[in-house]
Amino acid sequence: MAIQLQRRDGSWARAPLTGERVGTVTYGGAVDLWERTEAAWLWWNDHGRPAQDRFGYVREADRREYAWHIPDGHRWPLGV
Repeated sequence: MAIQLQRRDGSWARAPLTGERVGTVTYGGAVDLWERTEAAWLWWNDHGRPAQDRFGYVREADRREYAWHIPDGHRWPLGV
């Protein structure tokens, strides 16, 4: 069993959850998805692990998409 992240641009990251290689991350592509995943995890932990209902989603008129933490307005761009 493993967790795998992928983007439409071909970037990917994979981390085994069981077996001999637990804790080993492999990744490739133009975007370091694992670095982004770790940064999101640290932010979430540093902010008291807010529940899902503390986040929102928006698509702007120019089609840019964001997720945001409602209480403090922190935004993350989504998409490729």
